[in-house]
Amino acid sequence: MRLISILIVCICMYANNLKGQEFNLNVKVSTPTSKLIDPKVFKTLENQIQEFYNTTRWTEDEFEPEERIEGDILITVKDEVSPTRFIADLTIQTIRPIFNSSVNTRMINHIDKEISINYIELQPIYRNLNGFTDNLSQILTFYGYLMLGFDYESFAPNGGQEYFQIAETIISNVPTNVVKSDQAWDPMNRKRTRYSIINNLMNPRSKDFRQAFYDYHRNGMDILATDVERAQVILLDCLQKVDQLERAIPNNTIVNLFCDTKRNEIIDIFQGADKKKRNEVYRIMVKVDPAQTDRYINLKN
Repeated sequence: MRLISILIVCICMYANNLKGQEFNLNVKVSTPTSKLIDPKVFKTLENQIQEFYNTTRWTEDEFEPEERIEGDILITVKDEVSPTRFIADLTIQTIRPIFNSSVNTRMINHIDKEISINYIELQPIYRNLNGFTDNLSQILTFYGYLMLGFDYESFAPNGGQEYFQIAETIISNVPTNVVKSDQAWDPMNRKRTRYSIINNLMNPRSKDFRQAFYDYHRNGMDILATDVERAQVILLDCLQKVDQLERAIPNNTIVNLFCDTKRNEIIDIFQGADKKKRNEVYRIMVKVDPAQTDRYINLKN
């Protein structure tokens, strides 16, 4: 009877832990050039990362299964340096449901390129908020809180602040020697980096952008199914605030991230809008997303 009681307690604890899970992510490690490293090592890594995200409790909030953040994590191995070190691109894509609709809106579409990863099979992945364990754990933890931050930000003004602050702390815990070997942590690196994402998000000049990010989702996308005209007006106003941030901080990382995430969605929504709205969206998007000007041609005139 004592054994049965212990088993029941364990099952209840497990069930409670499941209720608190925030993510439902699919993880894939792609190894098109696997030579030095046994392919089963990559499969083990794939399973470990998926377990890390989907079984860790990241917040104090309770998430029902249908409320979990859905998405995909893809690690594409580009080069194998040794049996325990490889270079890879990390692609992160998450989605959020749109109210009164059967479709979703993408929240993040980001590629962290050419990460140097040291990994020994079954090496633990840790979520360490008070120090530094290893670079792989630090990167995965950073993106866990970034994903949470954007999701919460879409449901409440500044709703992601707590999680962006944790991501900022994670960056501050990276030792100097690691920063030198992985410059995506480096505040002096002017490229699109982990540091620049958080630095731009936490910049006071991004206040209106973050309000626009909330309005885009909660007051725009969430009414799109029931009031297209009103939704388009709100979404256009949000895009104008994105334009304002780009003018205030040119080549802004979060503007670039927003464009990569929302480009196709913006085109789809405004293709059926009136000429005035289409032309204004075209003007804004070719300005903030100039490398993709050809993609917006159907909005012109």
